[in-house]
Amino acid sequence: MYLNSQHRDSANLPKSDFEFHLRRLRPIIDLLATKDVKLGGNWFLGGSSIADAHQFPVFNGAAVQKDAIDELRRRNSDDIEDAKFIGIWNGDSQKGWGGSIEFCIDSTVFPNSFELTVNEMNVIASRLGNYKSAAEVVGKVVETYAPSNLTFGPRKYQGKQVFEDRPSVSWMLYLPHALTAAQVPEARALIPVKREDKQQGTIIVSVTDEVFDVNNRDHVKAANDIEIRLADQDLLPRFVDL
Repeated sequence: MYLNSQHRDSANLPKSDFEFHLRRLRPIIDLLATKDVKLGGNWFLGGSSIADAHQFPVFNGAAVQKDAIDELRRRNSDDIEDAKFIGIWNGDSQKGWGGSIEFCIDSTVFPNSFELTVNEMNVIASRLGNYKSAAEVVGKVVETYAPSNLTFGPRKYQGKQVFEDRPSVSWMLYLPHALTAAQVPEARALIPVKREDKQQGTIIVSVTDEVFDVNNRDHVKAANDIEIRLADQDLLPRFVDL
């Protein structure tokens, strides 16, 4: 499964504040650990080889490791003010058990991004659970980053979405709008996301009775129909406008 979101951080946030950005990840990883124990152990900075990618643990409990921060500063010493891409992984190279997070920080022209990849053993079950369980992870990312959009589902759905220049629905799509069933009748579920008791957006779910399967025509059609419905109402933004 693959989650991709875009957000804009405050212009007042200091550049190259790696500790802040890694610390901000911790609640997401803690939640992932409740879904799959292999996603809650040690996470490491990515590297050019398996040995390199086990060299720098990111966390020590809830705290961020100083060695990881120092290594990120070393890797990004030439572009302190520029956008930076950081990758971490759960250290498990066994097929079907890996997990990785990649995120962009300090971007000023384009939105920053957050991407989560959870390798799966098969297409009929997800390590994150059913749609309600997986939506909890989506909601935690929304709570953390307040994204302008977020897509969650099989990565291969990207080749089957209706609009290449807009976010896709896939299994779930988050938009920062309070949506109703009358607006999106094709959705199987609409999950409100609240902040301080006020709805800040909606998670739109295309399939609820099973895990979204990109090889299932009915699943793909359900997601496609939602994309068309949203675009017809100017609710599915173009990437160029974000």
